[in-house]
Amino acid sequence: MNASPLRRRTRTLVAAMAAVAALALTACEDEDVTQGSGGSDGGADVVDDASDEPSDEPPGEPDESDDTGVEPGQGTLEGGAGESGADTAPCTDANTEVTVSPVERPINHLLLTVTNTGEADCFAYHGPFLGFENAQAPLPFVEDSRPGSVTALGPGESAYAGVITSSAEATDGFTVTSLTLSFAAANGGSTGGTVHLSLPGDELYLDETAAVTYWLPSLDEALVW
Repeated sequence: MNASPLRRRTRTLVAAMAAVAALALTACEDEDVTQGSGGSDGGADVVDDASDEPSDEPPGEPDESDDTGVEPGQGTLEGGAGESGADTAPCTDANTEVTVSPVERPINHLLLTVTNTGEADCFAYHGPFLGFENAQAPLPFVEDSRPGSVTALGPGESAYAGVITSSAEATDGFTVTSLTLSFAAANGGSTGGTVHLSLPGDELYLDETAAVTYWLPSLDEALVW
């Protein structure tokens, strides 16, 4: 027996409603699966703010700068390079001691020894300015004894100068009872105070050939002339 048109429409409507219900159920199941796939606690992965985003920096890496604005390793200089006054300080009566010694060879010679008694280096510029009573000028230097460089003295070190008092060729001389010494500055003038030297004897004979060497680093060099 054939079904009536009304019954056929009713069956079709029921079938359509069943299909819609099935699709809705499937959609709900898919949503539940999506929400439960985020982590071990079943919650979704949610980023609260930009600060929690993963970083490319390895963990524990130190910061490359500090709040001073100075990059590590940049540092600061604790002084400048270059020549200072202490680098070229002259030897004077204030930082040295000077002695006069007789010598057997060569004859008619004395030896001057200047020793640095200070705590810093000093330079024995040029040679000693030797004066004596009634002298119009200090004894001349033996020009051939000029050293190739300035004689520098560290603390406790000494320099030497030979004094030629007279020679057999001289025809005229005079006697002095004291000698004074002044130090030379780098520019050739004198610097510091005057040193009064104790002579080996009560008096010293000088003639027109008397002269003194420049300050030299060794005793032998000073007594060559």
